[in-house]
Amino acid sequence: MRELTPKQKAFADEYLKCGNATEAAKKAGYKQKAAYATGAENLRKPQISAYIAERQKQIECSRIADVSEVLQFFSSVMRGEVKDQFDMDAALSDRLSAGRELMKRYDKSDDGKKDALAKLDEVLKEIGGVI
Repeated sequence: MRELTPKQKAFADEYLKCGNATEAAKKAGYKQKAAYATGAENLRKPQISAYIAERQKQIECSRIADVSEVLQFFSSVMRGEVKDQFDMDAALSDRLSAGRELMKRYDKSDDGKKDALAKLDEVLKEIGGVI
């Protein structure tokens, strides 16, 4: 596949921002009078549409939490490091739920699960809960 010219790349990047081909063509430096036709033509070019699709995929992937981020969040909630919208500590029920969610992610045959459960039990005893 052919590389995009700097102007085509600018068009595609502007199109991702505004979603309007005519506006993207104008902002990318194409002639004002031809912006509508140029924008429509650019969207039909396979290399430009492929670039736009790939960038959209990358943008969406960056918005989705990965496994590590989810585990860190559950751990923070369980440890009481996360406050609610009123700057209050997380409720004990929320902390227990976070602990349960973390435990679901351990393989049942995992020897580390016993250690993790023991650590969770210690944390919960510190905060006044019991499993």
